[in-house]
Amino acid sequence: MLVLLGTLISLVTGCSGSEAPARPDLSTEIRYANAYGQYRSLVYVPGTVHPERPAPMVVVLHGANTTAEQQRAANLFDPLAARERFIVMYPDHETDRALGRHPLQAWRFYNPAEMQRDVGDTQAIAELTRQAMATWNVDPERVYIIGMSAGGWMTSIMGATYPDLYAAIGIAEAGAYGIGLAGLAQPLGPALLRPELLALAAHQAMGTHARVLPVINFQGDNDAAATPASGAHAVQQWLMTNNLAASGSLYVPFPLAPTETIAVTPAGGYPYHIDIYRDANGCRILEQVRIEQMAHYWPGGSDDPSLAGFTDPQAPSGAELSWAFFKRFRRSDTALSCVESRQ
Repeated sequence: MLVLLGTLISLVTGCSGSEAPARPDLSTEIRYANAYGQYRSLVYVPGTVHPERPAPMVVVLHGANTTAEQQRAANLFDPLAARERFIVMYPDHETDRALGRHPLQAWRFYNPAEMQRDVGDTQAIAELTRQAMATWNVDPERVYIIGMSAGGWMTSIMGATYPDLYAAIGIAEAGAYGIGLAGLAQPLGPALLRPELLALAAHQAMGTHARVLPVINFQGDNDAAATPASGAHAVQQWLMTNNLAASGSLYVPFPLAPTETIAVTPAGGYPYHIDIYRDANGCRILEQVRIEQMAHYWPGGSDDPSLAGFTDPQAPSGAELSWAFFKRFRRSDTALSCVESRQ
């Protein structure tokens, strides 16, 4: 009788008690165009993402002399996304060397006109993000953006210009909002353009969308293109910008010195230090990962020799560490008294 009852239930429900078969992964491409050029984005939707459940999404911006395909292969976000059930997109600009729209295949983070909302590269990245959100079931509270090198400087711009779109940002081997080409003049640029000045500029760029924006920063100790001074500059700028959003002051409520530093010495990899900045309630607002011996590379990632110009597998995984940071935050929850998600 029990066997018969179990058979009837299986026939009614259409399953035998096991989980539904895994869906195939989806790798596709979306496109956008504006007056500043043609753009595209690779999108990876793991089969582990349930189409009826809103999924987080991470936007990854490549560095100079790099394509979306190379960044995707190097940083190993895709297997992490499959495990953790989030979507990844890799925006890119169409290379048009005749027009010279993107010299060195770099995002135009150096152009003051594009350090504001709804212009050029910033608009294109935001629109590609929105297109992906509209196409797949993306949770608007859990959209994040991270970039490497030129993509990292561009990420600073995206954080300042679209804080209503991204819940948190990641900056890898880059620098502060609005520093432009001066950011490449290491370490003179960060010394001349004070973080207080750029914090005010970033807060102004946020406009009516101003809010506290959590940030994770990756910095190689041996990086000559984006030196430790550049990473420290970005950290100070974003702490001050967040202070302005929270209180109108550059210096409170978030401390400008780390409240905790964790030292890690992995077997077979570079030692690194995580500086954690917390608010008065012990909730983190910013992390900086300082990696000994690493030069200008994406931290961790693939050990494929063909990708050796883009990533350093002896460093800790930038994908793993950034996701561990991002998943703490929802866009609407990043307000005092605790900026970490309360759900």
